[in-house]
Amino acid sequence: MALLPPDPVYTIRNVDNSPVYSLAFSFLPGGLERLLAGSKNGYVYAYNLQTNRVQQKIKVGQAPILHLIHTNNQLITQEKGGKFKIFNLTNSGYKEETLIDLDYPGFCRFEANTKLETLYVPDRESSITIYNFSGEKMGSLVPVNTSPKLGDPMCMKYVELASEKPCLIVGYEAGWLLLWDLNTSQCISKLQTKECPMSVDFHVEQQRGIIGNASNMVQIFSIGRKDLSLAHKMDVAIKNPGINKVQSRMDGKVFVSGGWDGHIRIFSWFSLRPLVVLTEHRQAIQDVVYSTEKVSLWNAHIMAAGGLDGAITLWDLYNNKK
Repeated sequence: MALLPPDPVYTIRNVDNSPVYSLAFSFLPGGLERLLAGSKNGYVYAYNLQTNRVQQKIKVGQAPILHLIHTNNQLITQEKGGKFKIFNLTNSGYKEETLIDLDYPGFCRFEANTKLETLYVPDRESSITIYNFSGEKMGSLVPVNTSPKLGDPMCMKYVELASEKPCLIVGYEAGWLLLWDLNTSQCISKLQTKECPMSVDFHVEQQRGIIGNASNMVQIFSIGRKDLSLAHKMDVAIKNPGINKVQSRMDGKVFVSGGWDGHIRIFSWFSLRPLVVLTEHRQAIQDVVYSTEKVSLWNAHIMAAGGLDGAITLWDLYNNKK
């Protein structure tokens, strides 16, 4: 008999029930644990994970916040329409230091290498523009051969592969997945997928990745250890079509998909079978993230999911307590 779906450890109602487009955990010195919610109304709301109440309201702009990350001392946001902003953390809050305005109409989220303080930003005509955290342009990834046409970038994942080679996996509108060598800015492998990829993730130890798209299939792919070639491995069927976000947990035991149907599906990396379907949300899931550190209130790595219903659910799933 199948186990019943567990309940979330906590459900946060976003301020004014504003739809949640993006989430990021933040663990700052001094034990401040927060969850940042990028919202449809152009605000980032910072929730204190000790009280689960909003601690700070950060006005970014007028458009929905499609993506955000938090480093030790900076907040980086992406607004719908192509504005990328870098805020410095000060004693009194956040101060905007840099604006990158690309007039980019798409929904592809930027990627970042926080160690090298480098941003990989989607741009027009199939290109990715590279900036440092000061907003200076450092280079770009431009497909040389335009046949077949790739279309706009749709999703990205930064990975370090063999011998710590920095690479960027990019999914494009026409269904192609490309692997870019960031040392040379050259494409080193291509894979034609079955649908326009909406989200991509990769687990280096597993040597496997996952693609979410508009279909009812989660696609599994691999990258060859020696030749770094992309290869399709298998498809995993889900009941209802449409995935906005796929995310692997850091330990490589499970991965998750967030669907248009509001369902969060947890899969085993070992068997590639769904372990549980979480149906707490009433509208499409926009983002799912895992905490990089244990949240002290629950003494566990927590998964957070947010969606168009304005709810943020926090989960403690299949964690081995020690």
